[in-house]
Amino acid sequence: MTTKSIITIGTFDGLHKGHRFLISKTLFGAKKNNFKSIVIVLEKPVRKVNGLLTTFEEKLEAIKSLGMDEIFVIEVPSEVLLCTPDEFFDEFLRDTLNVSEIICGSTFAFGKNREGDISWLERKAKNSNVKVNIIKPLKHASKKISSSQIRMLIEKGDLKKAEKLLGGKYYFTGMPFKENGMGKQLGCPTVNLQVDSGKLLPKGVFLSLVSQGERIYPSITNIGARVTFNRGNSIIPETHILDFQGVWKKSKTKVALLKKIRNEKNFATVELLKAQVFKDILMASKFFNKDG
Repeated sequence: MTTKSIITIGTFDGLHKGHRFLISKTLFGAKKNNFKSIVIVLEKPVRKVNGLLTTFEEKLEAIKSLGMDEIFVIEVPSEVLLCTPDEFFDEFLRDTLNVSEIICGSTFAFGKNREGDISWLERKAKNSNVKVNIIKPLKHASKKISSSQIRMLIEKGDLKKAEKLLGGKYYFTGMPFKENGMGKQLGCPTVNLQVDSGKLLPKGVFLSLVSQGERIYPSITNIGARVTFNRGNSIIPETHILDFQGVWKKSKTKVALLKKIRNEKNFATVELLKAQVFKDILMASKFFNKDG
């Protein structure tokens, strides 16, 4: 690459406010100096986590929307992650990407066994005439914003606080599929979604927004194992779309979670479940009518 570049590197799970700040600094610096803006993103976290805030496809789509010139993806696992920090810096960052500046967080590390930490990077970059810009973590309510913190909030059902750290509503995407139509039999047909198995799906009943393309509808979503019907351990999101008439298309569907209204519950009879479902729908209707 002949044009110099400014890069940022990370896993970017959730693409929260801290991640977006790193990317915005990279974009600003590249435009100011007429360099290329490049983000190097790991396909998924190297260490196992209890559910992804963004699947690879969701994350890539979100990063593309921010306007970076190029995106390089590092698969997990891959040989790149096993190379030494020197090899990664010299052969990839310097020789391939012609890096002029690296923008990263204070906990950044790369290379085998994370040997290329901030101290190593600063020494290496100085000797290679490359600038390193270390960005302090963004904070909210005196706590640094992190993917692990957001994960914990979502699992607890604190979607309002998670939204403040993410900079947007927590959502998942999936493809609709048909089952036995139990929702329709109860009088509240649902759209069931097949979601990436790695995605973090908090259990419970939620007020939500569902969309395909530009159309957005108020809805209520149940995420759980549907214990009343003893459907096993599979976690399936089921969304009832308020006042929707027609057939939901079998195409990519997005559900944004707004507020948790209750935990999943095992009802003794189908009639008790039906009564609770209609209470939930009434609550959802009042919520959306009030908030427009």
